[in-house]
Amino acid sequence: MAGAVLIAVLVEGGILAFYWFPALIGLTYLAGAALSRSRGPLWGAGLVTTSVGLSIALWLRDGRPIDSYQLLALSTLGLGLGAVLAALLVELRGWSITAMSIAMSVLLFGAFELLDQQGVEP
Repeated sequence: MAGAVLIAVLVEGGILAFYWFPALIGLTYLAGAALSRSRGPLWGAGLVTTSVGLSIALWLRDGRPIDSYQLLALSTLGLGLGAVLAALLVELRGWSITAMSIAMSVLLFGAFELLDQQGVEP
């Protein structure tokens, strides 16, 4: 709940631009996982969402075009990086991060990106 309030204050309050929203959601997942001392699915979703969110935010903060193949490639790299980091936690730490938590993050990112490209308003 604290993460949701913080996101609302930062994005809706105009402190951060809307394109930081995915990164903030990912960081909220990671904070929830860390605070709960979880070794489960929140880490997978958090790592994937944070890495793709940061890749998008860092691209768009300089005013680069949103309809760029370079942004698509960078987003794909961000998705892959988050999945690799989650897989490393499974391998190195034996955490119970599920494949579904990673796959759902990728699926939802793709779905929301498609909706955004179609002009659907939040």
